Amino acid sequence: MKTRLLHRCRSSFAAARLVTSSLLVALTFLSGCLSSRVPVTPGEIPAPSYVTPEDEAYGLEVLNKLSQDYPVEQNDRDVNRTRDIVDRLAKAAHASSSPWNVYVLRGDHVINAAATRGNFVFVWTGMLMATQNDADLATVLAHEIGHVLANHTFATPDEEASEIIASVSGDLASSILSTQGGYGALAQVAGALVTEAVRAMVVVPESQRQELEADQIGLFLLADAGIDPRAAVDFWTRFDTLHGGVSPTASFLSSHPANQDRIDALEALMPEATDRYLTATGRAPRKKASPAPAPGSASPPANPQAPLGSNNGQAGSEPWVVTEASTALREQPDDSSPLVRDLQKGERLVVGQQHERWFEVVSPEAGFVRGRDIAPESIANSRP
Repeated sequence: MKTRLLHRCRSSFAAARLVTSSLLVALTFLSGCLSSRVPVTPGEIPAPSYVTPEDEAYGLEVLNKLSQDYPVEQNDRDVNRTRDIVDRLAKAAHASSSPWNVYVLRGDHVINAAATRGNFVFVWTGMLMATQNDADLATVLAHEIGHVLANHTFATPDEEASEIIASVSGDLASSILSTQGGYGALAQVAGALVTEAVRAMVVVPESQRQELEADQIGLFLLADAGIDPRAAVDFWTRFDTLHGGVSPTASFLSSHPANQDRIDALEALMPEATDRYLTATGRAPRKKASPAPAPGSASPPANPQAPLGSNNGQAGSEPWVVTEASTALREQPDDSSPLVRDLQKGERLVVGQQHERWFEVVSPEAGFVRGRDIAPESIANSRP
C-alpha cells in the first residue's frame, strides 16, 4: 500500500513538473507577444484625462468598500494637510480643472496610500504617521497622482488578457494533473504554482514598470510644485530602513520594485528634476542680462517664477481674492493656530510670502490663509 502510494505521489509530481514546464514554455513565448503601454518619457507630466460620471461612480464604489473596514477620518488637520498637498500637486500638473477626491482613512497600522479612477486618492493614518514632514507626504501623494495621470488605474486589454492567461493556465494544470491520477489537493497546488509563475512573467513586470513610472512622474510633479525632489530619495531610503521595503530576491514576485531599484531610478533622473525645481522656485542661475530697453519702451515683467504669483505685499500689485465660500484667516500658518476671522468669498487681499501651503496676508488684516482657498484676481475671474 505504501509502495503504491509513494509511486502515485512520484507520478503526480512528475506530471506536475511536466505540465508546469510545458505551460511555461508556451506562456514565455506568449508573454513576449503581449504589447505593453507606451512608456511615459522622463520629465513628461501626462495630460489629465476627462473625469466621466462613470469614473466618479467607480471611485465612490471603491471608497464605500474601503470605508467598511477603514472609517473615513474626520480630523480636520490631517484632512486639510492632505488635501492642500494634493491641490498643490494637481495645479503643478495642470490637472485641477476636475476635482480631486481625497480621503484619509483611519488605520494606524496601515502604512499605505492608493489612487483610483475618478481622481480618488486614499491615504491611511498609518502613512501620515510614517511621514516626517509635508515633503515626505508629497512624495507619496505625487506617486499616487502619477498613477492616475498615466492611466494606470485603467487596465489595458493586454493586462486583462495576461490576468486571464494566468488564471486559465492554473486551471489547465489542475485539470491535466487530475486526469493523470493526481490527488485534488496536489492538482490545486500545481495550478496555483503555475498561476503565480505566469503572473510573475506577464503581470508583475508590467506592475513594476508602472510603479517606477509613477515614481518618475511624481518626481517631476514635486519639482514643478516647488518641492525639492531630493525629498523623494530621502523618504524612500528612510522608509526602506524603517519598514523593510522589498528585497531584491522577492522583487520578482512583487508588484513593487526592490527599493534600491526605485532609489537608483530616481537618482538617475535627479539632475533634470533639480533643474526643474530651481526654475519653479526662481532659483535657477540667472542668464546674461539683456540690453537695457530703449527710453519709453515697456519694462520687462517681474520675476515670472515667484511662487504661485505672490505679490509680496507690494503696493500696486494685483490683489488676490478668496475663491471659497469662506476660509479661515489664522494668526500662524497652522490649522490649530487661533482664528483671526473668517474671510468670505470675493474678499480682496494683499498677499505676502508663501509658507509651504500657506500664504501670509498683509491686509486688510494680518494673518495666514491656506493657498488653495485664494487666487490672484485675474485668475479667479477667468474661472468658470
